Amino acid sequence: MSTTMNRSLAIKWLISAALAAVFFIVPEQGIYTLAFKQFLTITVFGLALAAFELVPLLSISIAMPAAWIALGVSPAATVMSPWVGTTFLMIISALFMAASLEDSGFLRRIAYYLMCKTKSNYTALLLSITLVSIILNILTSGRGYLVMAPLVAGLCLSLDGMEKKLGAGLAMAVMIGGCQAHAFTYQASGWGVILKLGEGTLSPADYTPLDVMFYNWPLLIVSIVTILIIARWYKPESELGEAGYFKEKLAEMGKMTRREKTNAAMTVLVLVYIFTVGIHKQDVNLGFALIPWLVYIPGLDGADANTVKKVNFPIIFFVAACMSIGVVAASMGVGDVMVTALQGFLQGNSNPFLIITILFFTVFVLNFFMTPMAIISLLTQPICLLSAQLGISSIPLIYALNFSNEAILFPYEYVPYLIVFSFGMISMKDFIKTSILRSILFYVGIMVLIVPYWYLIGLF
Repeated sequence: MSTTMNRSLAIKWLISAALAAVFFIVPEQGIYTLAFKQFLTITVFGLALAAFELVPLLSISIAMPAAWIALGVSPAATVMSPWVGTTFLMIISALFMAASLEDSGFLRRIAYYLMCKTKSNYTALLLSITLVSIILNILTSGRGYLVMAPLVAGLCLSLDGMEKKLGAGLAMAVMIGGCQAHAFTYQASGWGVILKLGEGTLSPADYTPLDVMFYNWPLLIVSIVTILIIARWYKPESELGEAGYFKEKLAEMGKMTRREKTNAAMTVLVLVYIFTVGIHKQDVNLGFALIPWLVYIPGLDGADANTVKKVNFPIIFFVAACMSIGVVAASMGVGDVMVTALQGFLQGNSNPFLIITILFFTVFVLNFFMTPMAIISLLTQPICLLSAQLGISSIPLIYALNFSNEAILFPYEYVPYLIVFSFGMISMKDFIKTSILRSILFYVGIMVLIVPYWYLIGLF
């Protein structure tokens, strides 16, 4: 038994080293400088170790950026910039919020209530989580995953499903409803960047929340089909239990305690803050960074000293290290080369299927090296120029740029997915497997549903 395990570990280490070696032996030329070679070698090796779960995430999170700095790949200020932004503060507080909600029992109460309503039907549960996440996305301008991730993580904990098939299904329901739904619901941060960079070319009137839903709603069908497949593929190893069992558990909890009420009030405050961002104009991340800690106000008794100890701090550091990958790649000029190649491929060709296919796979590749915000910043103006050269509307190409970011393979590529992943419901292996399925179905949906629909409504 131990021999098999040792052989398995050895193979995983060899694969990780081989993947890194591939990038190290490629000759240096053009943008592929020594610094870029070192960056890719270190990054690929670190992510392979994480994917195979060979070493603790905390060691990868510290060693990877430290190696970039030590080898002079990028200045420390650039590498560490994601560690000092509001997103990093939000991640810490969001995970504390999840720990506090679970510790108080409030999440267990919600979990039991939800299970009673779905009558222990796993598929119905995943669909309900997906649809609620989509609704929250609409109400919060794209931040539904921040609300649903801790709630569903609590459900997962209550059902003992962490990193099991159940956990993978629950995590994917949040990701599809709260993250992938950015393709057909309004994500304020992304569209803010697009419209700012497209000033003078793009009309904000063509990209309102209602327009985004009207032009891209067929992708909702893709999301539902995907979650139905996930429900069959990741059917739990054991039954969720009879609805009567969960009713009994809910009854055993009795009335809400002071601690539950405090955490419930904290959750409501977070929601109100998100819903009113358009009024108070504050950074949405700051709401998550500050409000969860109100449970420690004397007299409220919302949490104790042990609650903060339950926060998964290694995953927080891994999230920050992953965000640094995109920042460093962008600073090394990776995007410029990709844009030139894109323009070379499309020059003079106005076939929508070909244009969107090339754009989709260009973004898919860029996602390995850059954050979606960086990709949007990089490609918005070239796409506007390209559409003018081809004599077609920029509206569908800009929508394609926006939703192509949703096709990823690794959690580090896009922060919303990374945040849901950080709650520990799904393993890295299952994340990659489900992301491959999701990306394939997403591309097929674009070709089969979106482009024909755009033809039908006269967008092309």
